Amino acid sequence: MRFFLLSFLISFSLSAYDVKERVTTLEEKMGQASTKTDSGNFGASFTSGEFEKGWVGFQLFGSALYWHAKVGGTEYVYDLATGKKGKIETQRFDWDWGYRVGAGVRLPIVRWEIIGTYTHFGTQDYEKRGIVPPSLLIFSKGSVISSTQDARCEYKIEYDNIELNLHQNSFFSRLLGLAAAIGVKKTWIDQKQGVTYQGDVDTKVKDWCRFVGLGPMIGLNIKWHLFYGISFIAETKGALLFGNFEVKHSENETALKGDTNLFTPTLHFLLGLQWDVPMKWMQFSLSLGYEAEYFWRQNRSVEIKNTVSNPFRVQPIRHAEDLVFYGGILRTGIEF
Repeated sequence: MRFFLLSFLISFSLSAYDVKERVTTLEEKMGQASTKTDSGNFGASFTSGEFEKGWVGFQLFGSALYWHAKVGGTEYVYDLATGKKGKIETQRFDWDWGYRVGAGVRLPIVRWEIIGTYTHFGTQDYEKRGIVPPSLLIFSKGSVISSTQDARCEYKIEYDNIELNLHQNSFFSRLLGLAAAIGVKKTWIDQKQGVTYQGDVDTKVKDWCRFVGLGPMIGLNIKWHLFYGISFIAETKGALLFGNFEVKHSENETALKGDTNLFTPTLHFLLGLQWDVPMKWMQFSLSLGYEAEYFWRQNRSVEIKNTVSNPFRVQPIRHAEDLVFYGGILRTGIEF
């Protein structure tokens, strides 16, 4: 009986020692594979070829824009062709290239990202309309209602924009991420239109509107992971800009100036696909999408109108029309 009891104690001691040794070995292995999450808890670390954000993260990115512009209030003649219905001739802008560059830094502890961007886009359009008598082109610019057989119009737009945003990312699941953003936006928009109505004496009409505005902005970003590093991305931002509209109008010897300070709302949205290529110390991204930037009552102008009751009385009239940029975007970025 003592022999069996002694054998049991020895076997139990050896088994306990073997279990303790295995637990110690397992703890060492788990320590090598563990990491600390942003919330301070411990979790598994998968480091083979995966990108790991540092305590302070940085990102750089650049985008090529292929945009088209549409703006209200660009009508320059009424085409009254004989035997046909009359129509209004307006500006028809071509597709043009622009660019956007930016950089960001991830703040430790609070887990916010500060991202700054600069965007530039410029476009222009030249229209020429000529007809033969008895067809007529009726002036749609200027204070004089007259006709011509030849009209030429040129329109130029220059757009510059600076944004500074605070982003914070949240994850609803392993595949879906959501980011909220607040920030500030500053915009410069120059618009120039010149019309020449040819005749015995040419009539030249010019309109110029320059806007400089600053205001708060709020946005929302969605990223839905699909497969093989490819994700669906969506972004929307709204801003309310307060700024100065410098408005000028001239026709031959007459010139008007109508500056004003007003609010103008703007809305931006983006839809596209993004491909992320993670590495050990950095992550490369490539995205292709469609975006639009809409400005309400942005194209402002002033003109002279003669009253019906008294044709010798001159009355200035103000106009305001919307402006939109839209098109494709190709973006590349690096994060480390």
